[in-house]
Amino acid sequence: MRITTLLFVLFLARAAQAQSILGGSGTGSGGGLGNGLLDALPGVAGLLNTDPVERPRDIETRVLFGLGVCLQAAELTAHSGGAKAHSFPWLGLVVEGGTSFTYRDRVSLTLAGAWGFTGYMLTLDTTFNRVYHSTKRAEARLAWHTHPRKGRLDQWRFGLAVGGNFQQADERTEVNGPFQAITMAPALTRPYVAPEIGCIGATGKDRVEMSLRYVVHLDNGPAWTSSATMGGSKADFAATDDHFALVTRYHIGFRHKEPGAGTIHLPEGEREQDTLTVLRCKRERITLRLWDDAEVDGDTVSVLLNGRPVLVAHKLTHDAVKLRLNMRYGTNAIEVIAHNEGRIPPNTARGIVRRGKGKEPMLIKTYRTRSQLLMIERGKRIKA
Repeated sequence: MRITTLLFVLFLARAAQAQSILGGSGTGSGGGLGNGLLDALPGVAGLLNTDPVERPRDIETRVLFGLGVCLQAAELTAHSGGAKAHSFPWLGLVVEGGTSFTYRDRVSLTLAGAWGFTGYMLTLDTTFNRVYHSTKRAEARLAWHTHPRKGRLDQWRFGLAVGGNFQQADERTEVNGPFQAITMAPALTRPYVAPEIGCIGATGKDRVEMSLRYVVHLDNGPAWTSSATMGGSKADFAATDDHFALVTRYHIGFRHKEPGAGTIHLPEGEREQDTLTVLRCKRERITLRLWDDAEVDGDTVSVLLNGRPVLVAHKLTHDAVKLRLNMRYGTNAIEVIAHNEGRIPPNTARGIVRRGKGKEPMLIKTYRTRSQLLMIERGKRIKA
């Protein structure tokens, strides 16, 4: 499915080399374009990748592609004669690709290029004239993501894009019986800003986003003009290409293999597990500090995060060891295992967990036959 979609994007990119003004006239409704675009959006669900991510990076780099629909309308600037003239909102298409850089699922920077066309419905008397204006653009987009909501993996995102719109000069003449329209677009480079709000969800190492944005050009001049005549009536139209857009973006992540802390040799025999406490966190990263606050008697421990060693055979002293641990969504298990019980049993360690604001002190007591678990729930509500 990924390959099919990428080929589709390349096909549309070739179309960007063609005319910048397209369209047609007639007496039908033209609703097929809107229906076709809306029917295509659910197909993005087939791209989902639900492989779990055990070791996320601080900064995740992803390749993205997006597909969206836009809505805009032209302005009737002049009108003469007895025939009525109107401009109606109409649909367009947006296709984009680029790279996103996300810091701990909270802040993202995206560099993207896009091609698309804005659609317009113009009428004079009983004849309609559909105008599609094709442009290219490049933008940088900065977004802030909220913490995941309780019991859910999706996040709200608020972003602002700054970019440039590039259009080539073109002219199109449409004739349909007594109706005639001439549409012209000059060669322009127009800066724009685009605030957006949306929702982004995690699917393994990938991300799926849907955002609503409004693109407003800093140049208030028209992107194109159209003059239509029919009998003794005349109507002039113009548009800035400012538009609303609903865009679905898929961010493709890359596999990440992080070397572990080393090979751990667990004590022989069966080992029980006691749950020390259950905590909830919103952040991806927490810190755990461990030390011996009493007599240093040779206590040695290992720490596993979700079954993976992050600290191996560490001899506790009065100097704390600091572990930075990345939490996946859902349940995380931090297991402290004793390799010995020191000179004075049991193996005792002081610990502090930081999961954002404040800190959680704890006393960890382990035996060769019994380890202790610290459970961390990320993005879930803890039942009392």
